[in-house]
Amino acid sequence: MTQILKNRLFQPAQNLTVIKILPISLAFCGYVVFNNLSLVFNSISFYQVTKLLCTPAIIGIEYFIYGRSTHARVLMALIPVLIGVFITVFTDLDVNTIGTVFAIAAIGANSTYTVFGKVKQNELSANPMQLLYLQSVVSGIILTFCIPFFDNMGELMEFEWSFDVVFWVFLSCCTAFMVNFSFFLLVGKTSPLTTNVVGYFKTCMVFLGGILMFATKYTVQNIIGISVTLVGVAWYTTVKYNIDQEKKRQVILPTKNDSVSNAGSSS
Repeated sequence: MTQILKNRLFQPAQNLTVIKILPISLAFCGYVVFNNLSLVFNSISFYQVTKLLCTPAIIGIEYFIYGRSTHARVLMALIPVLIGVFITVFTDLDVNTIGTVFAIAAIGANSTYTVFGKVKQNELSANPMQLLYLQSVVSGIILTFCIPFFDNMGELMEFEWSFDVVFWVFLSCCTAFMVNFSFFLLVGKTSPLTTNVVGYFKTCMVFLGGILMFATKYTVQNIIGISVTLVGVAWYTTVKYNIDQEKKRQVILPTKNDSVSNAGSSS
């Protein structure tokens, strides 16, 4: 706990303002609203399949806006991950116009929010808790104004609250906090693309957990998809680790010319 306080993890950053935090807050609101609307107007299978497009969207945003290219070996490792998740979640593609529009909007908001999660920590020199501290407040205020447009206000006003309901809502809020906090921690320590891959891994673990713990019915397609995804995630992890190690060696190890110049200086 002392170390946490020393690192100012739970203290707001002095340089964060609403204006600076507004872009990531709007991206988060779009992420929440459009994902829920996509679920309303699309089948679960179509919703899950369209989320696969977040990977090329993140790669595109990082390349065209921030000038960050993705290593060819990483791109190759992503192929089995995407194929595996597709096999796991695909059951049908019940396509409709309004659902497709919301799905595309969800892809854009989701990808932007994931990239901002990394970029804003660096731009604003804020740690995960400091960024979440203000972003959650701003996003909550914005989403409050969205309620009359997307929810039945009459039913909300007539809803009867009980202790059980309050308990589960509170538990859901605590879980949501941990999910958002872990997102900022993960994307801050790794990258938007790695965070996206972890999301695919989580999807497969949900399927696998349902099969092992709750005797959920499964098909050969599910097992093949989960297996391919796990192989892809392992490959991706190995490739990223090797690339990081190569970069560290290039920084640490002196080149031949450096050795010669150092020897000349000492003589």
